[in-house]
Amino acid sequence: MTSHMAALAKNLILLMLAGLSLGIVASAADVAAASTGPRIETSARVAPGEPYEIVFNPADSDLYVAAYGHRPSGREARVVRLDGKTLQPKAELDVGGYPVFGLGINTRTQTLYGTNTRGGGLVQAFDLRTGKLAATIRRDGEEAHVRAVVVDEEANKIYVSVVGFTRDGTTTPSQIWVIDGATNTIERIIDVDTKTLTGLALDAAGNRIFATGLEADEVVAVDLRSGQVTARWPTGSEWPTNIAFDRDGQRLFVTGQKTGDLAVLDARTGAILTRIPTGESALAVAFNPAVRQIYVTNRKAGTVTVIDSTDYKVLANLKTGSFPQSIAIDHAAGRVFVTNKPHGLPRDASEDAPTPYDPDGDTVTVIRP
Repeated sequence: MTSHMAALAKNLILLMLAGLSLGIVASAADVAAASTGPRIETSARVAPGEPYEIVFNPADSDLYVAAYGHRPSGREARVVRLDGKTLQPKAELDVGGYPVFGLGINTRTQTLYGTNTRGGGLVQAFDLRTGKLAATIRRDGEEAHVRAVVVDEEANKIYVSVVGFTRDGTTTPSQIWVIDGATNTIERIIDVDTKTLTGLALDAAGNRIFATGLEADEVVAVDLRSGQVTARWPTGSEWPTNIAFDRDGQRLFVTGQKTGDLAVLDARTGAILTRIPTGESALAVAFNPAVRQIYVTNRKAGTVTVIDSTDYKVLANLKTGSFPQSIAIDHAAGRVFVTNKPHGLPRDASEDAPTPYDPDGDTVTVIRP
């Protein structure tokens, strides 16, 4: 063996030993790709913990994280504002005791919208200039399992998915709320004929919105003029949960939570272009056309899969935390932000039960493309 080859072999062994000491097993290809491919830049813990959705505000490069975790005084619900460059906390938005789970932002009006199901189903609007609650939006007399939020900034319309549920023999239909951003009131409600509506993606130019029917294993296209379902397409996956729209390529990216994959559909015909295995419990999806990359959180796998949107090759499977939850992108800088929930208490745990410490949870992770 030449001295050059011997040195190379020695370096590879040292790298592998370093990885093993951290609980990581890396191949030679992983080592070679680490400096050039998608990679984790940093992570930081978020108080009070239990981070759900995250959004990025390009006006000030700050992040907003919906959190519902524990502090010494008990369980607290907050929207936490972080510096997008350092991940340091800057402020908290008081949600009035109602835990916020889904988030959407209108960067033009600097209004943040958060969905809450535990208060019977309401949407809260926050003025980001003042940090104060501007409005509470709900449908009087009826409970609603509100979930996802997407915003049409130009039209100042906010779309909220209502999952639909059956309780005590009464079924609440899957719906889309259309909120007028000028008045922060429900403008109209669209009943959507699908089963368990979860994710939304807006095609503003086409005046339509796409929604995932989780238990129907389908994507439906809704015409926003008529409010009618104009198409329904199977995804080939099970439990399609969240969805992203590629405007220029006219494609839909849909996570299959039960099958642990990403389905890519033609947004004009519904044809399945490909399906890509990502990891157990594929949940959130986001697309950055500037770098031609798709990001998928795999909740139970604890990874984020990075996919080349041109040839659909998997570029990386990055271990970000215990339960990667949601994604936000700084499109100008190309940075990707991921919330990671912790291993926590069961759903039936009491409010005052202490939460076990999880070093790999309650964090935001930054990924570089």
